[in-house]
Formats: sequence, C-alpha cells, structure tokens
Amino acid sequence: MIALTVGICQIAIAQNSGFYAGTFVGAEGVSFEHAKTVDNTNVPANYLQRGNIYSTSASANESGFSTGFLVGYRLDLDPGNTVDIGLEIDVQLHSGTANGTFPGDGQSENRNQYGEAWPDEWSVERKNSYGAALMLRVSPSFMVSLLGPDTGVYVFGRVRRLNAGLTVNYSGCFNPLELCGPGEFGSGMDSHDRALYTFTVGGGVEKMIGDRLGIRGEVHHTQYGKEEWGAFSEEATTVPLSLDGSETGFSVKAILYF
Repeated sequence: MIALTVGICQIAIAQNSGFYAGTFVGAEGVSFEHAKTVDNTNVPANYLQRGNIYSTSASANESGFSTGFLVGYRLDLDPGNTVDIGLEIDVQLHSGTANGTFPGDGQSENRNQYGEAWPDEWSVERKNSYGAALMLRVSPSFMVSLLGPDTGVYVFGRVRRLNAGLTVNYSGCFNPLELCGPGEFGSGMDSHDRALYTFTVGGGVEKMIGDRLGIRGEVHHTQYGKEEWGAFSEEATTVPLSLDGSETGFSVKAILYF
C-alpha cells in the first residue's frame, strides 16, 4: 500500500539534496468497525422473513507491531539547509489480529434463523502495506537550543494501501421456509482478503548521529477508508458488508543519507 507523507523536519548540519534509505519498527493501537445488513425485501413470498431488513455491527480493537523499510529523496529548499521536502516509498509487514462478535439482529431469541443478521464471530488480521510519503521538514530555533544543531522536526500526511484478511465464523438456520430447531442449524467459515486505503497525519523528531545517520521518533494517526462489498446473493436475499477503522501509533526509524 502506498503512503503519501506531508511533513516538516530538517537537520541543521550541512547536508546536500539526495537519496536516503532506512528501516523502522513501530507499535499501533488499531480499531476496526465491521457491519452487516441482511435484506429480505425481494425474497419469494413463502419465505418466513420476506420484507424484513436486519442490521448488526461491532467493533474490535488490537495492539500490533510493524516493521519495514523505506527509500526516499530529499530536496533542500534554502542555502542554509534548514528547510527541505522529501518523497518516500515504503513497505511494511504488520502483526496482530482484532477479534469481534456481532450482537445480531432478528425476531428469534438467538437471532440465527434464516434471513436474520446472525451473531457471527469475526477477526481482522493486518498483513502488509505499501505506500508513498511526501515530507516537509524544518529545523526551528527552539529545537536547536534544546537538542543541538543537528536536530529537526517534521509533520506529514500519508496515503497507503493496507492488505488485510477478514475471517467470519457463523452458525444459523439455512431453511428459509421453516424455523430451525435444536440440531437443525449449520455452521461454517468464510475468509475474505480486503484492501483498505488509508490516510495518515502525524509528526516527529529527527536527530543526526554523525553526518549520514538520522534517528527519527514519530507519532501518527491513520483513518481507514471504508471497504464495502456483498457477501452473497441467493434467492434474492442480499447481504451488504462493510469494514473500516483507524489506528494510532509510534515508530522509530533509522535513516542513512547518501
């Protein structure tokens, strides 16, 4: 998933415009929101749930970790080398799984008859992401006085594609004409690969160690774009689904300037 980062940061020692590369590790708190609607508006007349629409949703939280690498190009905007912009491309691997359960919606006690919104158990696993980042960086005087002339600050905005896996475990009645009794319910599992497009804002501090190595500490907040799809359409019963979420995190990056 590609990330566009708009940011502010600059190291106040003399460096020239050029390429850089780096690696990083991070930790995030992630929240997902999953929603499901079961629409029986157009089912045959003899179906028990004809005309009914049921909706259910739930959230799930997880704490996970990320690691990856980046390459970028930095362009100085002033002779004193106190302001620059940069473009980055990065790839990340993620860990952590969020688990949630729908409360369900329907007329039956357990909300698991045919045509109702069943109380499924579901989980979302973040797998990997890739993106591009655009940065603007400065070296303000207060940072120089606090941490020395080789320190800068930055802010950024980012776009990214996150590849995630959604797993749903369900149990319910598959008979549209009669209510199921004990022993008549079925169960199963569905897996979906979903792509979530995200936008991130944040900022950080960069400290130079020598002439070429920079260490960054960075905080960010990411909003996931909502992904919508249909699970299936059978006998005119439709089940639209959606998944979105957000994350807040911190990362440490080691950057080598060429």
